[in-house]
Amino acid sequence: MSIGNGNIDAIFTKPLKLGDALAPTLALNYSLGQVNGEVPTVRQGNAHVTIDANGGAGDSFVLIDVSIERYDEDGDALADIDWALSGVAAAGKVAWAGSDGAGYTGKAATLKEAIDMLEEIPGIQAFALHAPHSMSLGSNNFIDVAETDIETQPNEYTEVLYRDISDFLVDSDLVAYLRVGLPELRDAGSMKLIGLVGTITGATNGKVRIYQDDIRSYGEEYNATYATEILNKQLFLDKTAVEGTLTDYIDDNILDAVTIQGPIIIEVQSDDVTATDLVLKLIQANT
Repeated sequence: MSIGNGNIDAIFTKPLKLGDALAPTLALNYSLGQVNGEVPTVRQGNAHVTIDANGGAGDSFVLIDVSIERYDEDGDALADIDWALSGVAAAGKVAWAGSDGAGYTGKAATLKEAIDMLEEIPGIQAFALHAPHSMSLGSNNFIDVAETDIETQPNEYTEVLYRDISDFLVDSDLVAYLRVGLPELRDAGSMKLIGLVGTITGATNGKVRIYQDDIRSYGEEYNATYATEILNKQLFLDKTAVEGTLTDYIDDNILDAVTIQGPIIIEVQSDDVTATDLVLKLIQANT
């Protein structure tokens, strides 16, 4: 979620709420241009994505299915090319295998692995949305999505792979995520944290965290155990969640605010949270 790059002194705000419809974790774009090896008699058309929460091969984990239309030189439809990416437990990645006619299958254990593999599909661009790159795909705790067109306009994205908030657990806890980058979803620009304020409902325990989620640091930070991984993160905030009371987790002015490099994840984690209503305030940094 970008904050824009307009008035450099403007304070931007971003909300963090808990809900299935607010938890997309993957952004996709598709280029309609020619692809390597394309011949005049077989042309590629639009691309579509389908999410089946328990349709993955082998373990019945999530299935991300990308299909690409094909046409002959007269514009008549040919069989689609199908790319079926199944979720799998940690360290279970399986590279793509198959053919245009039979379709391709593969497995990914994390959001990062899924992004890497999806970008091997000709024309597809994939980016992390509101979840860290380390998010596990080894479960069926996602929301089914019927076949949906993948956006083809530059800098426009189809948001998919929504988490089922009530069932998706991290270290046995419920979790809310918000990704913020400058000026784009995947950007590593600088920003100043001005404030994080709001109310958390139902959480008698848990944490509020802000940390960097730079894909370039993935190899150093990723660990299949959440407790170990969070220790490897560059944490900008790590405070105990306060239940039911409007709380300032960060309260700085523009002059004193710390400058950080994005993209960042704002995370609320608790085993009994029922709602979050937090607002992040930040400003684009000059340096």
